[in-house]
Amino acid sequence: MSLSLLNRSRALLQRYAPGFDERLAAIPCAERETPQSDVIALFKRHGPVGLLVNPAAGGLGADIFDAMHVQIALGARSPSLAVASTMHQFSVASLLALTQNGGGAEGLLLAAVAQNRLLLSSGFAEGTSGAGILDSAMQAVHTPEGVLLSGSKKPCCLGQSMDLLTASYIRQTPNGEELMVALIPATAPGISRSAFWQNSALAAAESIEVRLNEVLVPERMLFSAGYTHLLGDVQTVGFIWFELLICASYVGACAGLIESVTNAARWTAHHRVDLAADLQLAISALEGAALDIERNPQDLPNVLARLLLVRYGIEQRLAQLSDQAHAMLGGMAFITSNLSSNGLMACRGLQFHPPAKISMATHLNTYLSDSTFSMTGTHS
Repeated sequence: MSLSLLNRSRALLQRYAPGFDERLAAIPCAERETPQSDVIALFKRHGPVGLLVNPAAGGLGADIFDAMHVQIALGARSPSLAVASTMHQFSVASLLALTQNGGGAEGLLLAAVAQNRLLLSSGFAEGTSGAGILDSAMQAVHTPEGVLLSGSKKPCCLGQSMDLLTASYIRQTPNGEELMVALIPATAPGISRSAFWQNSALAAAESIEVRLNEVLVPERMLFSAGYTHLLGDVQTVGFIWFELLICASYVGACAGLIESVTNAARWTAHHRVDLAADLQLAISALEGAALDIERNPQDLPNVLARLLLVRYGIEQRLAQLSDQAHAMLGGMAFITSNLSSNGLMACRGLQFHPPAKISMATHLNTYLSDSTFSMTGTHS
């Protein structure tokens, strides 16, 4: 039985990837979130890989509102897949932002992503405290053939199944520092992988360490994002997509836990309605944030400030909701299976994604009184 609050999200997932939700549901719950899970392989074959790519390029052309709901639907079935696919969609969205910033060849790559169902993993700095979402995380040595990149990304979701790794580095030019984006085939010589993730929650996201040791990236796979001092909007767009989609993924994870409660008719109708009320509040907050993004493209820094406030509010709600849902599922569910405990832990993951509230508190406090926001606390 489906939780009615998920109907819109699941209908949108059905529109963009017919039959995919049913395929996920057919995998036994006990297998869906294990390191050996097939959810990512299933996503590559049948999921909305080209969700954000323009239909003219072979993609599905979802807007930010629909993409948010798709992530909720994925999170309700598999939190691991939702988190992993967020990194793919965020990487695609970042490339889209670059094309709108004046790029060209990136558009051909996005068409290839959609048409060939390529999975992108992020080697950007979205996991680094205080870094911009596209900031350089690699060391580069220039050669006549291209660039040799070295560095490490951990955790790196989709680390085993990725077709391409997106990464960035700084190129020094007479006009200043230029942020370059590299698209690296997963099979390139010099790429190694090692285990990293040790938690049983979100274990199917393929969160490993990916290390680059002088990986040669030819010029045709290098793209300019622009000069670093002019990248404000591109960085902000990247953060907006990341924050919205990762929030939606964890709201979906909590919705899946609550669906288990309602399906089992645990406790009283009053308790179940209390859970649903808070869940709907979180979903509606994300819907409002998505509409804010669509309607205010000229005010991106302040849109991001409001989105971060929504995100931190949702963090608090998810902690309370998942605790209550876990308790309502009961002691026997806790004793006889890891499912409810892993669901509880998965719902806690949002607080560990950057930027942490403590690092943004001063900047957001400035926004509350001055109506201006900067991730770094500086204003032009």
